[in-house]
Amino acid sequence: MNTKENQTLEQKRAKYAFDMINKIKGKNYEKDFNSLISKMPTLILTNGLGNSFAFLFSKGKDHHLATIYTISNWLFNEFDIKIFNQEIEDISLDNLGKIKEKIDQILNPLVLQADTQTYIFATEESLRLLNWLRRFASSMLKSEEQ
Repeated sequence: MNTKENQTLEQKRAKYAFDMINKIKGKNYEKDFNSLISKMPTLILTNGLGNSFAFLFSKGKDHHLATIYTISNWLFNEFDIKIFNQEIEDISLDNLGKIKEKIDQILNPLVLQADTQTYIFATEESLRLLNWLRRFASSMLKSEEQ
């Protein structure tokens, strides 16, 4: 029995978030990532997914780029056949600089060329993922108080 196929989407989100937080744990930007990930839902709800991603790209520090990678990687890999049909496989948390090179490949399908339904879906799915990321980040990563 393949457990991955039997998992609910919520379980897949939780596992992905847990795995990503484990990968970020110990990185030099872990505190900043923890702080940013806790603010991302408000940023997205206030400004929209597109503006939030544009803001992160403009800042361009490792924790900003790791946030873009974490969210867009989930969307592209979990929903690639249905909606996005985009690959960012040559990017990882170890080479975040490549994310800036892929700005058009990330923003175009999620924001610039997306129809309303796709944009809303990407926004809602990002917020659902961020709920798990925030939970795990607050319990597993160093924070500004530490």
